[in-house]
Amino acid sequence: MDVWKEFEHNTLTHSGAHYLMTIQKLIDDQGYARVSDVARHLHITPGSASIMLKSLKEKGYLKEDRNRFLRLSEDGAHLAQSVRSHRQILIAFFRDVLHINAEKAEIDACKIEHLISIETGERLLTFLQYLLADHPEAGKFLATYHAGTSDGCALHTCPVCEEVGECLTAQVGSA
Repeated sequence: MDVWKEFEHNTLTHSGAHYLMTIQKLIDDQGYARVSDVARHLHITPGSASIMLKSLKEKGYLKEDRNRFLRLSEDGAHLAQSVRSHRQILIAFFRDVLHINAEKAEIDACKIEHLISIETGERLLTFLQYLLADHPEAGKFLATYHAGTSDGCALHTCPVCEEVGECLTAQVGSA
């Protein structure tokens, strides 16, 4: 299987995810969403918004009534909620476990929130719940992790680098 081709099988694009989440937010905040509201919220032209919204309607994620009010279909609402949840999980992981600053954590989470599977999101959430709870073992693990530095590895003892046959420490920052 060509793993890299799996990216093409995503049901939702990055932009599409933001449109769905924006529509849900507008409905939650003001009780309705129209094309002009979506455009204003996303800082784009109504024409650009209309093009993407048409695509989302064709995919069955969005409906528009005779008064031009937008609402998410059941599938659209489920996708929007899933992406929103993934974003929060990723932000918490980056910020609270990896100690990435909050702004960078949010930016990086936004880049991948719509790409991870539901299973991966669920597993990451379970992992975070354990790590960030009051379990003495988790606290000890995090303290040890946060105290460590990455000065390279001994290829013969690093399971990550051993799998690819070279130390990845220096390569990660050079990409």
